[in-house]
Amino acid sequence: MNIPSDMTDPFNFPQQDLLRYHEVLLDAVDRITVSGQVILGEGVRRFEAEFATWLGSGCLPEQVIGVANGTDAVELALRAAGVVPGDRVLLPAHTAYATAAAVLRLEAVPVFVDLEEGRAVLSPAHLRHRLRAAADHGRGGPFRAVIAVHLYGEACDLEALQTICADHGLALIEDCAQSCGTTYRDQAVGTRGDFAAFSFYPTKNLAAFGDGGALVVNRPEAVEPARRSRFYGWDQERQAVQFGVNSRLDELQAWVLLGKLQDLSEQIAKRRQVAAWYRELLAGVDLELPEDGADWRHSYHLHVVRLRDPSRRAEVLREAQRQGVPLALHYALACHQQPYIRQRFGPQDPLPETERRLAEILTLPLHPHLERAHVEAVVRVLRSLLP
Repeated sequence: MNIPSDMTDPFNFPQQDLLRYHEVLLDAVDRITVSGQVILGEGVRRFEAEFATWLGSGCLPEQVIGVANGTDAVELALRAAGVVPGDRVLLPAHTAYATAAAVLRLEAVPVFVDLEEGRAVLSPAHLRHRLRAAADHGRGGPFRAVIAVHLYGEACDLEALQTICADHGLALIEDCAQSCGTTYRDQAVGTRGDFAAFSFYPTKNLAAFGDGGALVVNRPEAVEPARRSRFYGWDQERQAVQFGVNSRLDELQAWVLLGKLQDLSEQIAKRRQVAAWYRELLAGVDLELPEDGADWRHSYHLHVVRLRDPSRRAEVLREAQRQGVPLALHYALACHQQPYIRQRFGPQDPLPETERRLAEILTLPLHPHLERAHVEAVVRVLRSLLP
């Protein structure tokens, strides 16, 4: 598709993705027009099967359940884990609010956990502390699950979290909304927890042209109940045999995702290349840049840096905006600071590492269609403002 260059924004990932995958979208429209299937047809079945293959680690097609969005995927994972009203769910406060919203939809109680020092993911040490403190005080409903959010494309310490969950009888739910393509010890994230939730929102690494998500079920006994839960709790005779909701991945998005899945590994490699350009060009600037860990590999959904002098952040954001460079904050508030959380559950315990990170972070533009010249433009602005 050709449109005038002055009508495009190189930093707008959904727009750039649409330009490159316009034919995939048209093909998806043609397929559903010919088939007449718009909900839960061949496209969804094929996507579930091929996404399972892409995840690897022996993931079977029936373990992948296409749903309407990533928030629904988290909610259905919590339901499959047995979470009921009043149960407590442990999760990081530093995440997209959607993670906490899914907990609230079940009328469960979110218990927020601090981050690992210097990282954007849940701290196993603070998780153990939360569980010990709760046991000592003996208040509140039972703990039922831990949500491990692989934020920005980083991976949590899954081995440590699995051990803690096993010790305390908790379900481990991986929130992979921002980490499609991230690996932990050479396995795709989403394959080690009891359940995993993926988002295909238009800004994600695997992006639909609308909303979409997937629930991955790694407990064999939970596969069929979880699959029924996305469609009113119906069995094959369309009889409601359990609780269910209306959360289905539609055929249009499934065909789009299938077309884009073929390029996903290449797109992740391009994201990593853009991150490498930033590392090269920002050498010596007073920033801490993201990179791979010892046992995990970054997928760079977001490129979030830390300013060593956070007092400069407002100025940097303002001047970058003036020069047409879209820097951002992910996120301005942590979940435990949200007004509704405080209104409903009262004052929240301080989370020092989370609150320190919130004051220091800055998101630089990154997507697989950026060229080196675009990165150089961002770097010029940053170098003009930071020592």
